[in-house]
Parts: sequence; structure tokens; C-alpha cells
Amino acid sequence: MPNFTSKNNGQWFYFDPDNEKLGGVCLRELPPDEFDRIEKLTVRHKKKIMKGVLIDDVKVDEKLASKLRWDFCITGWKVVSLDGKLLECNSENKIRMMKVTDFVKFVADSLSELVEVNKSLDEARVKNLEDSSDDNSTSPTAKTV
Repeated sequence: MPNFTSKNNGQWFYFDPDNEKLGGVCLRELPPDEFDRIEKLTVRHKKKIMKGVLIDDVKVDEKLASKLRWDFCITGWKVVSLDGKLLECNSENKIRMMKVTDFVKFVADSLSELVEVNKSLDEARVKNLEDSSDDNSTSPTAKTV
């Protein structure tokens, strides 16, 4: 039986996988419920009539949406410095670091890797469930009606 957890603490990605002492970032995937929460905070719909047609005028606060997504996805870091100063992992410093191209690239690449790993694990779980249900249906103790 698969064992699921509701915890989404994140996974560590190190700047040098061979030397964790050089630091890294702990990341977690953005789940649908958090995505929806951020959407509700950052997207405004306004109905208006243009040339006799009712349209939905959508305004998105991209800056706030980005801040909230990064704040959720980055759960921690070790040995992260900017201009020679070590930074504490907090919302303000996450915003500062998301303006640093190399850091953004590292985080984006790591999140992509995390999403792919999670996708592969989900596919493997589904396959295992299908295989185990197929095994049960052909077992001598399985009954057909």
C-alpha cells in the first residue's frame, strides 16, 4: 500500500552536490491549492462592455504573484550570500536573491528537476497500483461474481 504524506517540507539542492558545505537551497513544488490561493490574491477580473460585447478584463499583479510563489517554493537555504554578506532565508532576502540571474537559474533548474522526479514517482506509484490490482484479480483467492 502506498504511503502518502501531507507534509511538503521541501528537498535540498546543493550548489555543489559533492560538497554540501558550500550551501544550497531547500525547495518544494507549488501544489494546486497554493497556486489557487495565490491566484485569488493576485488576479482581478472586471467585466466591461466594449463595442457592445461583454468582456472579462483581467489584471494580474505579476510582481506579487512572483513574490508569493518564490516565498512558498523556497523553504530554506544554507550559505547564501549576496555581495559578500550571508543572508538569512526570509521573504525580503528571497526577493533580493530572485533578482540575481545565477541564483534564479539554479532555483528554476532545481525546481524543474524536482517536478520531474515527483512526476516519475507518481507514475511509478500508479503503475505499482495497477500491477498489484492485476495480480489480485488473477490470484486464486480472488472471487469473480
